[in-house]
Amino acid sequence: MKAIVMAGGKGTRLRPLTCKQPKPMVPIAGKPMIGYILELLKKYHFTDIGMTLFYLPELITNYFGDGHEFGVSVRYFLEESPLGTAGSVKNAESFLDETFLVISGDALTDINLAEAVAFHRARRALVTIVLTKVANPLDYGVVITAEDGRIKRFLEKPGWGEVFSDTVNTGIYLIEPEVFRYYEKNKAVDFSKDLFPLLLQAGKPLYGFVAEGYWSDVGNLAQYRQANYDLLDGKLEFTPPGQEIAPGLWVGEGTELAPDCVVEGPVVLGRYVRVGKRALLGKNSIIGDYSLVEEEASLKKAILWNHTYVGYRTEIRGAILAHHTHLKSGVSVYEGAVLGEGCTVGAKTVIKPEIRTWPEKYVESGSVLNSSLVWGNRWGTNLFGRQGISKTANLEFTPEFAAKLGVAYGTVLPEKSRVVMGADHCPAAQKLKTALVSGLLGTGIDLYDLGQTATPVTRRAVVALAAAGGIQLRVSPLAPEDLLVEFIDDQGLNINRALERKIEQTFFAEEFRRTPLTRLGQVIEVADFFPRYLEEILQVTLPEQIQGIGFKVVAGVETPEGPLGAFLTRLLAALGCSTRSLSQRAIGSHRTLKELKTQAASALAVQVRQDGADLGVMLIGNGEGLILVDEEGTLVQEEQFTALLSLAALKDPGAGTVPLPVTAPFFIEEMVKANRGTVVRTKASPRGLMEKVVEARLFPAGDGRGCFQAAYDGFYALTKILELMAREKRSLGRLVTLLPPYYIDQKQVDCSWEDKGRIMRHLFEENKEREIEVIDGLKVFHDRGWALVLPDPEEPAFQIFSEAVSPEMATELTAFYTDRITDLQLK
Repeated sequence: MKAIVMAGGKGTRLRPLTCKQPKPMVPIAGKPMIGYILELLKKYHFTDIGMTLFYLPELITNYFGDGHEFGVSVRYFLEESPLGTAGSVKNAESFLDETFLVISGDALTDINLAEAVAFHRARRALVTIVLTKVANPLDYGVVITAEDGRIKRFLEKPGWGEVFSDTVNTGIYLIEPEVFRYYEKNKAVDFSKDLFPLLLQAGKPLYGFVAEGYWSDVGNLAQYRQANYDLLDGKLEFTPPGQEIAPGLWVGEGTELAPDCVVEGPVVLGRYVRVGKRALLGKNSIIGDYSLVEEEASLKKAILWNHTYVGYRTEIRGAILAHHTHLKSGVSVYEGAVLGEGCTVGAKTVIKPEIRTWPEKYVESGSVLNSSLVWGNRWGTNLFGRQGISKTANLEFTPEFAAKLGVAYGTVLPEKSRVVMGADHCPAAQKLKTALVSGLLGTGIDLYDLGQTATPVTRRAVVALAAAGGIQLRVSPLAPEDLLVEFIDDQGLNINRALERKIEQTFFAEEFRRTPLTRLGQVIEVADFFPRYLEEILQVTLPEQIQGIGFKVVAGVETPEGPLGAFLTRLLAALGCSTRSLSQRAIGSHRTLKELKTQAASALAVQVRQDGADLGVMLIGNGEGLILVDEEGTLVQEEQFTALLSLAALKDPGAGTVPLPVTAPFFIEEMVKANRGTVVRTKASPRGLMEKVVEARLFPAGDGRGCFQAAYDGFYALTKILELMAREKRSLGRLVTLLPPYYIDQKQVDCSWEDKGRIMRHLFEENKEREIEVIDGLKVFHDRGWALVLPDPEEPAFQIFSEAVSPEMATELTAFYTDRITDLQLK
């Protein structure tokens, strides 16, 4: 017997899930709904199958083909315009030359079709409608039958006053081909509304067969969720796809679970799913193919389609994520929420219950989404953050994105400009760099390729090679799953906001320069720039004095892969230091920069004390930062490090002005003034400080071109600290103890993006009578200290800094402004 599957439905009540998928292709436990229908048909020997198609038909034809892979034969019948259920089947009249079965491709059922066929034949019916009993028949077509099953009456979606039966039409019919005589081709005709009432009025033999088994028309999002849960709970005769490797755990090919993740079945995982450490997969959770669940994420009753990404410590509760949806770290998605295909949700966002977002939407970090999002863009308004562009590797930062970014950057530069490119050891950076390079070359930009290198080396190479700019690609210091792209100008500084905007505008508008084939850019390999960089450092410092001391140093790097360890060893050897490498095992695993600093400081302290070393040092941030401990194993705090660098700067001939970020404590300014220097305050951004260093000609390069950026160059900063120790003939610990006493505090207070501007206005108006400073954020001077309220440029938060005459006063100041911001958010 032949079967016809009606698969043309749009499924509007399932939107946004059906905005880019026909309803029959919506997955149940990772498998298209219509796939279960074909499995049911094959089970009861319906292997010659036709499908009627209308909405997004190519998605169905591409998936099933001729049906061979599914053990059936499939033919397709395409509607040019909607013809209704009977009209669409009439399109297949030439195929349906014998008794045939009609079944909906967008419902879920395991009804025994053999019993329905036997009933139809026994009654010699023209049409048999398969019926089922439901608790609430109001949304269905009710069918009233006699004792022998002959249909007496139809009620289409009745009110309670009209309900005389709980048996409803399942959309499964057994039909004789003579039924085609009763209506015309290419006209919109519906089985239940038009044809069946007509046949009933004509006295034709129409019967209803009340079937046992599971049936759901999956008519809305709540029913869709429930259908998934019912399948996992064993309420259907189907089993989820994959292999059941433990009771209630079905896993597809190539899937990997961290040993310490927690799984509470039933759970279905598709093919090539990755589940991170300490993640929780709660009961009735489904994760589609090629999805990634990061460390400590928590999913309960979550339905994830294919290619989804769940960030670190993200929580999903009873929500649905369609294909290619990305949730960054710390996101919370609550019961009934639905995210359409291609949505990206920024870190620490809250999506409230029952909220729906349509496809290709971008939700900014820290948002609280309490209404559905229908209109909007795939990307936010900005690409750039505080330090560059940071996106999840191979999910957001894809080869396509990298190539497009390369084209955008190349377009804003003059043709035949030269750009320096460096990358860290990370495999993702190495591979995606290729796409970035391709985009640049396509705009006629020539490229100096430094290979694997440190960010400070790339900065100096840009200046030394007289390039128009540079790019450094590396792991983000804030999220190890993200890649950070730093753009560098011709002075070796982070590019300014004006150039960032040009790149963003070009990227979004896609107004790209396309260079003729004869003028495509060229790649120039620069095998090892570090010796030249090292020579430049030695030219502007006092290596002989440092060599004369013969410092004993415990040295380490953030990660053993890549060239940073070799670079550090070469630098210390050139300075005459004896070096003991810090074991990577001593540092242990870490995820955040804060964790790394704590663990590295502890490991360095132990090793320094054991070896009787003069200091311990670790390079972090791809060479941009340093962790230092003194001879006693005491950590040199960030503000102490800044003070020592400022003191070292003032020892250089001609140095008089020291730039300090607005966040730096006032004690450093007093120290600079005591050493006959002056201070210029800068914005808290890296670019803000770098600009002022160049203007002040601080830490100049030996060739007179540009300056070393000591605050963002761990190699140069370490050399200057060792030089200061040699000059002063004092240990690192002694230099720190000579710094003036100070008391500081810092806190973060969360605040929505929408409230930031209003709160800053309130705080400004409240403090008009006090002495204030507005270089970056709002700094308010009090009788015995100051506090700085700084809106975070990347997070929905304020950073509060304070300094006072006592630790209690500093804490009191930060608490005052933290509480004030919290109060203002409630108004």
